[in-house]
Amino acid sequence: MTQVNEAKADWLNAVAHDLKTPINSVRGCIELVQQLGPLNERQKHFAEKAMAGLQRMEHLVARLLEISWIDADMALTLMDCDLGLVIHEVVDLLRPSAERRQIVTHLDLDPKLGLIVADLQRITQVVDNLVSNAIKYNHDGGQVWIKAVRHEDRVILTVRDSGIGISPEDQSHVFERFFRSREGVARKIEGSGLGLAITKAIVQKHGGQIWLESKPKEGSVFYVALPLQNALGEGGDRVREVRYEVGERSERRETRQVSAASEERDAISDDSQETREMPTDDPSNGDAL
Repeated sequence: MTQVNEAKADWLNAVAHDLKTPINSVRGCIELVQQLGPLNERQKHFAEKAMAGLQRMEHLVARLLEISWIDADMALTLMDCDLGLVIHEVVDLLRPSAERRQIVTHLDLDPKLGLIVADLQRITQVVDNLVSNAIKYNHDGGQVWIKAVRHEDRVILTVRDSGIGISPEDQSHVFERFFRSREGVARKIEGSGLGLAITKAIVQKHGGQIWLESKPKEGSVFYVALPLQNALGEGGDRVREVRYEVGERSERRETRQVSAASEERDAISDDSQETREMPTDDPSNGDAL
């Protein structure tokens, strides 16, 4: 990473942290006003609007901190992760937002999925971003299918929705920072335009790939392929740090804290032909939650 990029990452991190202080101050003032005495309906309305605006600001600050983490090329903290358990936990947390819009979620998880070696916090973030988008950009009464299978030397996670879809001209931009699809903006669906950019960066840092298929008004399918590395096992260190280059270069740079007995497979290359050969089974089967 160049000194200029490092300086940008440091500046972004400092700005994001500095924004937290006034946000917390305004939140405290609003809460104090609400506690001073009964508010009339108009006062309640504006207090709630102000609090909702603060929540959006807090969400954006959190995204900026994540971007600075990526730009600073921070190391992953790898450990044995149960991807199936991660998916179940994310779906459970998002269930209330899905149920409010009568969206049905289906799970189809390979019973032989096993453990993957990953940064638990970041992989959870990937699953959360994809599933929450499948709910957010869906129709009321729609459906979401989440599938995870082992395929040769990798794990394939598929998140499919019956939502508004993405136009062909927007599809090549969805992983760009701050990009919002025209349909999403037209429907006034809230978002920062950073979620998928962060998701892609995390997947790449794990040596994986992410891509999509979508048709307007028919929904979208997002695929994530992660290397099926050997679990660390009892004989190896339980936690290790790894750095991967993110961007156009395919080489990877790593710093590891692993015992010699804990070997791992090479990260998959970003090969478009290989991507086309990935399984794209219809995930319509699975248990509804």
